[in-house]
Amino acid sequence: MTVLAVHRPPFAFEPQVAWLPEGLSLLEMVGRMRGLPEDFSERGIICINGHPVPRAAWALVRPKAQANGRPVEVTFHAAPMGGGRDGKNVFAVVASFALMAATGWIAAGGLKTAGGLFAAGSPSATLLAAGVSYAGSLLLSSLVSTPMARQQQRKTRNPGDAGAAGNLLEANAPVPRVVGEMKVFPPLAAEPLVYFDGPDEVVEAAFVLAGPHRIEDIRVGTAAIGTLSGVDYEVREGWPGDSRISLLRRQARTEALQTELRGHQVGDDGLTLDSATGDTASALPQAVAFATRDAPDEHWLHLVFPGGLHRNGDDGLALRVPLRLRMRRLGTENWIELPELHFQGSDVRQMRSTIRLIWADDATTSPGASPGEGWVHARVTAPGQTVAPASDDWAAHPYFAGAGDPWLDAGNIGGTGVRHVIMSRYEARIMLDPAVFPKGRYQIEIRRGAAFRASTFSAAGYTVDGSVWDFWGVRGTPGKIVYNRNGVMDTLQLVRSVSVWNEHPLPTDALAIVAVRARNRNLESLSCRAGGYVRDWNGYAWADWTVTDNPAPHLRAIWTGAQNLDPVPADIIDDDDLVQWRAACDDLGYRCNAIFDGQTVMEAAEIVAGCGYAKPRMSERWGVARDLDRSAEAPVQIFTPRNSSGFEWTKAFPRLPHGFRVSFSDAERDHDTRQIMVMRPGYSDDSGLVEQVRYAGLVTEAEVRKRAKYDLAQADMRGVYYTLSAPAEAIVCRRGDLVGVVHDTLSAQAGAGRVMDVALDGGNVAAIRLDNPVPVSNEPDLLAVTDMLAVTDMRAIGRRTGAAIRRTTGTVTVHAVAGGTGETDVLEFDPPIPAAGIAEDVLVAVGDLGREMLRAVVFAVEPRADFMASLTLVDEGKELWA
Repeated sequence: MTVLAVHRPPFAFEPQVAWLPEGLSLLEMVGRMRGLPEDFSERGIICINGHPVPRAAWALVRPKAQANGRPVEVTFHAAPMGGGRDGKNVFAVVASFALMAATGWIAAGGLKTAGGLFAAGSPSATLLAAGVSYAGSLLLSSLVSTPMARQQQRKTRNPGDAGAAGNLLEANAPVPRVVGEMKVFPPLAAEPLVYFDGPDEVVEAAFVLAGPHRIEDIRVGTAAIGTLSGVDYEVREGWPGDSRISLLRRQARTEALQTELRGHQVGDDGLTLDSATGDTASALPQAVAFATRDAPDEHWLHLVFPGGLHRNGDDGLALRVPLRLRMRRLGTENWIELPELHFQGSDVRQMRSTIRLIWADDATTSPGASPGEGWVHARVTAPGQTVAPASDDWAAHPYFAGAGDPWLDAGNIGGTGVRHVIMSRYEARIMLDPAVFPKGRYQIEIRRGAAFRASTFSAAGYTVDGSVWDFWGVRGTPGKIVYNRNGVMDTLQLVRSVSVWNEHPLPTDALAIVAVRARNRNLESLSCRAGGYVRDWNGYAWADWTVTDNPAPHLRAIWTGAQNLDPVPADIIDDDDLVQWRAACDDLGYRCNAIFDGQTVMEAAEIVAGCGYAKPRMSERWGVARDLDRSAEAPVQIFTPRNSSGFEWTKAFPRLPHGFRVSFSDAERDHDTRQIMVMRPGYSDDSGLVEQVRYAGLVTEAEVRKRAKYDLAQADMRGVYYTLSAPAEAIVCRRGDLVGVVHDTLSAQAGAGRVMDVALDGGNVAAIRLDNPVPVSNEPDLLAVTDMLAVTDMRAIGRRTGAAIRRTTGTVTVHAVAGGTGETDVLEFDPPIPAAGIAEDVLVAVGDLGREMLRAVVFAVEPRADFMASLTLVDEGKELWA
């Protein structure tokens, strides 16, 4: 079986069709398809039944000839390409996926008639689909882009209560970019690093935006960051060559365990082991297991005694809690015992501490221990309990044992044989040599023992009151623990397991960064006012970096800027067009202030262009098709039955909404989301049929109301679509251009012909002779009629004829025609008109004076065979600008 493959080369009128063997990958099809550009593999788009396939998957996707009983069509699209119907309107294809099923069915031709009305993809079908979702249909059928926001889902995950609230970017997720200037809540570039520094809790976090931004008014919640104590911050705007952030130098992944290291369960006497199930083993201290990430440089365990460590609040009675840790590389069976650690305290306040496992090439340390509170004792061997039930001797890995005492505390610093351990009030560090313990992913277990009175412990003999105790077991029958728990507060929690790498968390200078280090403070809802820098027009080039809300420089930056991984070549950008649009946006107050977060290049371009009442035009030259008040403009081209054929018009009668409920980011309310109602004329806010829309890029009520009224009015002012076929002279117009149409289906007074001869009067044209007669009227107005009974057609009173002349200079001029009423091939002008550009074969169209032609705007141009083109037009809609 074979697969249908279609490609229309640029500037060609006929598509190239090939039937390729089933089983080929899309990448193999590219090699077999004729006429594809040389750089198609880098710039081209392949669609299967209209759905784009990611370039990375071309080698993996092998289309079948049929799917679900329908033929499969593979189409090859080479950029740059413009759009219209028949699948070439890329934006219409993309936008249609977001509409409801009924909308898609109608637009696909579900209501097609025998005469072609509502045919698949036609403007009439698109407009009819608006009865299901008018706001959605504007994405498809509006002359210009609409800045209605699509639903986006940033690839983020909630980091939990880690000291810095905010969205955390996943790997390969897009970084937000600001167009114009907005209040923004930048995402976290990486997990915040939270750690204990002495008695304090510190958080380090980096918030980022894509590309250079001006960053001002940084706030944590509602407070300006500069007014907060214990907070340091550093800002980079994101320029190439910016120095690295110096405030942050490492990155981490945190597992918030929030689990209790449970001790012995005892009865009311505070000594005897007690289990609700009768299972003695379950009443003993239980290990907590977790794992590091892959090959960290350090791994931290954050421990907290939430109620302190004491007995009945007696600050003169110090208690100790012993802990044993062991680890093994994932996938191995043998455990590595780490030194036993003792934490001591006599305080009712919350006590925080950290155990750090540090992989270092130089793992030698100078031994140290806290003299009174905190990490006071470490050891590498311990004798077993001899009293029943007896326990085995215990030993740490030989790496930690050297010559000297098998324990380390403040009293034997010079004689200890414990190696690679250093302790202080708040921290116990265990140094690991990668040659002995290779970096990798390790499973770790930690288990606490029973608390005991520090003054009764002998380090030399590992005894309490002269006897060896198993701090993780019991003595006797029934089993009892070493120290009575009544009145003892020794609850211990393992709150976090943190893998740390000594690598800069922000290795690139292509990000705007707000780096923050805060002590004992939660960085909740960090925001700033950010403006994306963009190259603006300086009168000669797009060169001056500035923050502006004019849409034109941002559209150009979307196409050609560094944030586009596949930028459009600058030499195909229609800079003259963009410069004119930029000036118009300044004059008319069109602005764009938006945050782009996950939109495609096309979606971002649509929003920016829509804010400036334009639509991206991507053809042989990339620019914009604008919608504007054209009432003072002359058409660029005239189409009559003499230079066109197949003229028809279609009009749908959809059920339109009475108004929009519009959501937008209100700049006057600190960019909080606000909703307003915008109703069509004649309807009030309590009308029933209202559609919900969200405008992106518009941040004031005035511009939102203006845009919503424009969008609602389009169905009334541009509800008719006209189509015609024209020869190669149609090339002078493109989407957004004003043209004139003269046809007898529009007016009985319409006529057209070509100039055969010209009569001059002193250098000006007094009359022209056409190659066929046309209707001319010069009737007296109502005040000049002396006998109303003699008037046979009341509509003809005051009727005069005007002639539209398409001169050889390319301009179209309109002039009143003199002479009597009737059909004639000679048109007289009184006074004579300028002769420039009036010559033989010039096209002339006539109609009622002031309404000589239908003024329409080009909606789409599609090439056809034999250098013909099919044009779709919409009404000029000058009422939109009234």
